[in-house]
Amino acid sequence: MPASALEQAKELIRREISLCKTLRAMISRELEAIVLNGDMDELLGLLESKDGIISQLQLLADGWKDILSEAGHGENLNMPNFPEGLGKYLLELYPEDEELPALIQESREIAGSVICAEDDAIGELEKFSSGLRSQMVTRVQGQNAAASYARMGGSMI
Repeated sequence: MPASALEQAKELIRREISLCKTLRAMISRELEAIVLNGDMDELLGLLESKDGIISQLQLLADGWKDILSEAGHGENLNMPNFPEGLGKYLLELYPEDEELPALIQESREIAGSVICAEDDAIGELEKFSSGLRSQMVTRVQGQNAAASYARMGGSMI
């Protein structure tokens, strides 16, 4: 890959890191909305915003395909572990670059952090929705009992 491709690759990694940090912060806010506030409006807004960040990350993945193809390494798009093996591949291509290993390591760490945080958020959301389901069932049962009592001539006052 030419040197310009290396700079493009490093810029894509930097953008990925930035987007992942933003996504990680949004997941933290999502957990607060679920656990602390029980705020469904905030939660839905965050989920919508996360979709935008995830779309941008997908565009970055497409950018990798463009860089590799332009540099004559398009065959690597068919690697069984693409894009996971991309960092190793870049390090093999540019062993002399001093900045690249740190960028790749930071990218891996933040991506791992996002995955763990998202797993936690999904678990909390499942607990929250289970609690909501339980509350709804209780309310429906209470409403049914009240309706039955009223039909039988009882007074609710």
